Amino acid sequence: MKKSQVSLEFLYFVGAALFILIIYLFITSNYFNIIAARKDNIAAQNLLEQTRNEINLAGRVENGYTRKITLPDTINLKDYTINLQGREIYITFKNNDYSKILSTDVTVTGTLAPGKILLITKSNDIVAVKVL
Repeated sequence: MKKSQVSLEFLYFVGAALFILIIYLFITSNYFNIIAARKDNIAAQNLLEQTRNEINLAGRVENGYTRKITLPDTINLKDYTINLQGREIYITFKNNDYSKILSTDVTVTGTLAPGKILLITKSNDIVAVKVL
């Protein structure tokens, strides 16, 4: 065997190893992107569920209930919108809409927006959400 043949075979094996490494890194980065997207969507659904639970709690307790909650400015550094109409609350996040049904009718005063403080009260068997 000549020295040049050994050198070429070594270069072929190194090239094949680099090619396999690049494919592996590409596949891994795709999986990381999928996991990050799921994490964002779960965070949006958790915010929706937490807000819904606070409003539903106000509907179940006695008159005189008062609670303040603060909406985050962003969800994982990404913008979102939140809205509350009648018995439905929903969040729009990354072109996806997530909605939940409330167990009680709600009167909303003000415009819900990220970063706002919500004052949830119950008086005369009416649940009200006031945006501060």
